Amino acid sequence: MKKIALITAICLFVFSVFSCSKKKDTTPVTNSDSNWKFGAYTYNRGASSQTSNSAFNVMVVTTTDGADKGAYSGSALIFTWNPLGAGKYTITTSTLVLNSPGTKLINVQCQIGTAVNTGSTRYDSGSTTATADVTVDASGKYHVTITQPVVLTKTLTTGTGVQGAADTYPLTVNNGY
Repeated sequence: MKKIALITAICLFVFSVFSCSKKKDTTPVTNSDSNWKFGAYTYNRGASSQTSNSAFNVMVVTTTDGADKGAYSGSALIFTWNPLGAGKYTITTSTLVLNSPGTKLINVQCQIGTAVNTGSTRYDSGSTTATADVTVDASGKYHVTITQPVVLTKTLTTGTGVQGAADTYPLTVNNGY
């Protein structure tokens, strides 16, 4: 339970430091070497942070896109996984990640509406057979790619949340770091 509280505290801190927005478009905009698509929106990496200990890693990636999308402005990706080096990680719940330290598991969250003061909505991965490709660059920084869409489910609404947001959205990630 302490590990879950620690992850939640890290995530809340990072959300207060980083914010970004998303751009709605029909084809992915890739003016960044790192981008992701959540529902109908494509995001380009702007900033990130990575924390690590012997039990798990946490990475938060935000965008630099403008904050002019109403309640949908602002988004962040959060990855939590067991630090077992590069390879394929099965996408699952944060509880399974924390309770299975010797297994290549990763949890994925996406928070939308973080750049507005009306509220935000968080989506989480569940137990799936979907995978994420994790690589480690020369400086030791982890990179996450999800090529087959994984469906994230709405799990938390802060304030009034993002009005009109669906209960689920598909997510793909190109070189999140």
